[in-house]
This record gives sequence, C-alpha cells and structure tokens, in this order.
Amino acid sequence: MSKRLPVVVVFVVATMMVGLVGSAVAQESAAPSPSLMGGAPADGGKITFTMGTLEDLHSANPFAALQNTDYESFLLGYDLLFGFGVEDLSPVSEIGVWPPTHSADGKTWTIKINPGLKWNDGQPLTAEDVAFTYNFINENKIGTYSSELGKPIAKNAFEAPDDTTLIWHMATPSMAPEAPPWIPIVPEHIWGRFVGKDNKTVKEFDNLPVVGSGPFKLTEWRPGQGFTFERNPNYWGPKPTVDEVAFRVYDNAEALKLALLNGEVDAAESIPPGIFQSVQGQPNITTNVATAITWDDLAFNFEGTADPSLQNEDVRKALAQSIDRQALVDRVLLGYGTAGDSPVAPSLKRWYMQPQPLTGYDPEVAKALLDQAGYKDTDGDGLRETPRGDPWSLEILAVTDWTTSVPEAKLIQGWFQDIGIDTTLKSVATERLLDIWGAQDFDMYVWGWTGNADPNFILDVFTYDQCLWWSDGCYNDPTYDKMVDAQATEIDAAKRQEIVDQAQQYFYEQNPAVVLLYMNDLQAYRNDRFTGYVTQPTEGGAVFYAWSPVSYLNIKPVSATSASASSDPGGGGVPPLVWIGLAVVVLIVIAAGFSRRKRAGDTE
Repeated sequence: MSKRLPVVVVFVVATMMVGLVGSAVAQESAAPSPSLMGGAPADGGKITFTMGTLEDLHSANPFAALQNTDYESFLLGYDLLFGFGVEDLSPVSEIGVWPPTHSADGKTWTIKINPGLKWNDGQPLTAEDVAFTYNFINENKIGTYSSELGKPIAKNAFEAPDDTTLIWHMATPSMAPEAPPWIPIVPEHIWGRFVGKDNKTVKEFDNLPVVGSGPFKLTEWRPGQGFTFERNPNYWGPKPTVDEVAFRVYDNAEALKLALLNGEVDAAESIPPGIFQSVQGQPNITTNVATAITWDDLAFNFEGTADPSLQNEDVRKALAQSIDRQALVDRVLLGYGTAGDSPVAPSLKRWYMQPQPLTGYDPEVAKALLDQAGYKDTDGDGLRETPRGDPWSLEILAVTDWTTSVPEAKLIQGWFQDIGIDTTLKSVATERLLDIWGAQDFDMYVWGWTGNADPNFILDVFTYDQCLWWSDGCYNDPTYDKMVDAQATEIDAAKRQEIVDQAQQYFYEQNPAVVLLYMNDLQAYRNDRFTGYVTQPTEGGAVFYAWSPVSYLNIKPVSATSASASSDPGGGGVPPLVWIGLAVVVLIVIAAGFSRRKRAGDTE
C-alpha cells in the first residue's frame, strides 16, 4: 500500500535538514580548510594558488639573479625571445616567432617579433625592447647572461628596423639564437635609465614594482615570509584560471611538510628526501620525482686567498678520487639521484656524454697522487704537510640554506681525513657565502648548479670570462676556454656535439670543480584543490620550477563534487554538499504540493 508523508512530517524533516546543513558547514569551517572549497574561492572571489618553498627570492632584478626561486619568478613575470616546448624542450615561439633565419655565413640572424604585445603596465612591447635588452647585456658585459648571446659584434649588435623585426649581428658564426637564449626580455622604458651606469648600480636596483610581459606580475614581496604574483591582464597568451600565485617561505623542511599536509599550501618544491618519503601516500597528496637538472659540486678557488695546493692538477684529482659519490647519493639523497661526473646533466640526453674512464672512489690512488705532488706525512702524525714541510690544512664551506650542502660537506671532510688531509668545516648562509665568494676568500665550498636546456651556459660558467660573474673560483685554463668558445660558434650540430663532448671529458680530467651528484627535484602537491598539473618535459619532468610556467597556466580548481568528496577522505561523516542535496530534494517535495507518491514497489 502506497502512502504520502503528512505535511507536518515534511516540514519537520526539512527543518532538520537545514539544521544539519548549518551544523555540518559550521564544523567544516572550524577545521583547517583549504583556500578553495568545491572549486570556489573562499576569500570572496579570488583564486589563489600557494607554493611552499624553503628558498626566498634573492632579487626581483633579472640582472641580479642567483637562485632557482629567482628564475621561477622570472618565468612567471617575464617572457623569453623563444620558449621551450612542453614535450621535449624544443624551441617554440614566445615573444619571437620560431624559427629564426640566418645569412649564409651564420653571422646575421633575423627574428620576427609577434605583434600586439604589451607590458603589464599597458605600454607596447616591440622588437626595440628585445634589441635594447640584448644590447644592454652585450655592451655592459653583464656576465649573468652574456654567454647566452654567443659572440655579437661589440656595439649595436641588435637592431629593430621596425616593431616586429629583430636583426642580430654576430662577430663570428653562432648558434646562440637557436639555443635559445634564457634571457628575460625587459622594458626599455624602465631600464633605459641604466644605460651607461656601472653594473653595481644595475644590480642594486630593486625593480619593484616589476614591469614584465609574463602571465603574472610580482605585486608584493615580504623578505623571509613570501611573495605574491597577480594575473597580468595584458598577457598575450592563454589566460590563467588562478588570480594569484603566492609563494610562502618556510625556514625548515618539517614546517613545509606540515603546511602541505594541513592545506596551508597547495604545493611544495625541492623537498628534502627524508621529508619527501614521509608525505608519499598521504591523503590528497601527489608526489613527483623530476629528472635531475640540478647538481652539487665541490667548487675550488684559484685566486685571492685560496690555498696554492688547489692549483696542482694531481691534488685536485686526489680530492676527486677520495670522494665516494655513490655514497653521497645513497646517504644524502636516499637514492633520489645519481653520482656526478659532468657539468652537463644526464637529463640533457642530446648533449650529455659520460667521461671515460670513470675513475671512481679510490682512496689508495688518491694517496699516491698526493705523494706524487709532494704532499706527504713527513712527521708521522697522520696528516700531510706541504712540499716545503709546512702544516697543510684546507677549509670547506657548507651552505646552511642549501639542504644537501652541510651533510655532503661533513662526509667529504671525513674522506679527506682518511687520506691524511687536515680540514676545517665552516657552515654559512647564502648571503654570507656571497660576500666570501666576492672577496675570493675561501678554499672550497659545496653548493649546487642548475643548467639550461642547452649546454652552453653551464660550460661557460667555468671559463675565465665568468670570473666574479658565474665562476665559482675564477678557474683559468685557456685550453678549456677555447673549447667552450668553439662550441658556441659552431653552427653545424654534429660538429658542435663533438666539441661539447671534448669539453666534458676535459672538465672531468682537470677538475675545475668536482661534480658530486645529480639530484632529482622532489615535489608534492595537493590533488584535492587544483587539477591540470603538467610536467615539463613530459617524460620525467618537473611540475613546477621547470622551463616555463606551464603548470601555473593550466591549473584550475577541482570541481565542486570532487573537492567536497575529497574533503572527507576518511569517511568520517556526511559532507556538507550531500546534506544540502538532501535538503533540496525535500524542499522540492514541499513545492510540489506533497502530491508525489513513493514508487509502487514501496509498501508498508
């Protein structure tokens, strides 16, 4: 027998539903909540993606760039002449139209510039801005980017005959435009005031507010706390879904982990291996192991107050062979990486060449090399003296805010002790290390490098032209410098590959620095807040801190259903939207005049 619910019962149920909805929503708001719930922003309309990081900005000035976070901010706020493809990092159009063309002798290149571009302040971006940027770098000899330009003519190497054409004049043939150059294009109407100024003045400019052409613009920076980007309304490319990208800085990895787990941040970058393992498998967390593009090295100093022993090739070889690089991977990276050998990372498959023969860890060979160089233990105390019989001691600097530096340096100190070298270990923060580096007042330090998609930049780092720009210790070897110059001016791809291989082999044999290990980039993000994450390159790439802002352009809030379902992963109670749905159903019953019957199969 079918029946209808009495009006009073319907009213009571509806009232109960409303009360339950209110209770459920109140409980939900009292708990730690994500910035986005059900795909809708919680702060009145603004969609904010929050990145947690252990590394603050060093500078908002592209000509004072130093750290990975600086370059990530430039990818958000600026454009390059050519970008890097998502799938395999092949060059693609950005400000310029790919591909460029060149004269028969390879000395003059022509690049078309996309029309209708604007800076985030509304002013037009034209070929003149690109020419200005490159001429400014070339004529001021700004080492930060000069290697990206090949060998342009001395002055006015770049010209813009019209708003959409860039002409690039080379002193010698060069492949630089096709590399392509990793140089943020800056507006002449902001930076023109620095023409003729010294580089110290250029680097001291705070560049705030930032005027760029990228998808976002830096609007706030609170050193030690974080910095925020807002969407650029004048961006030429696809409009991002998120309104803001906020970077929140944490002073230790445990705090970063907790922020990710409790929803304070949406993603975390460069997570230390132990912390990374502890977030794997956690509810609503996706982890990503990106192929290594960053590597750590033991950098030697060759000028200033450096110990003269470091000029000796046998001494450097001995130091290299006393270090167990696989043990560093296993003990410091917990296996998330590979042993180092070349400054060109293996992830650059086209360019990487493993030097041969790989000598590896061999303390006995290291001892013999030191004996051969005249550094012997002449008094039997277990520690070696200089060839003149004086006490011999080296200092190792470790960088406290580079997470792998201190543990690596401690292990290296022990291995040096095993072959009879007395060392002192000193830990300093990045800013202090920069002062020491600028004064060339050190023996060696453990730090890291990240190269570009083309090997030219990282090979050029170790040339003498980069002394007090990128070079760690002003290594001066004309043979190496000629190799790097030759590969930069060779426009035949096969011939250039041969020279790049030779440079890698020579580097390994001479040890201007010891490449210790290649570290995977360990990343994690919440999958209940945003979707649309992209890895670059597609196979084994990074989600963030990649070669373009592709994930920031593609992420969007998860749907309402997905977000609410994931907000209660443990099944502890009915989600608020379910209660709302039930209440709506009951109210529809009321609105229909209570005339609907239950299905015929429902009986008393």
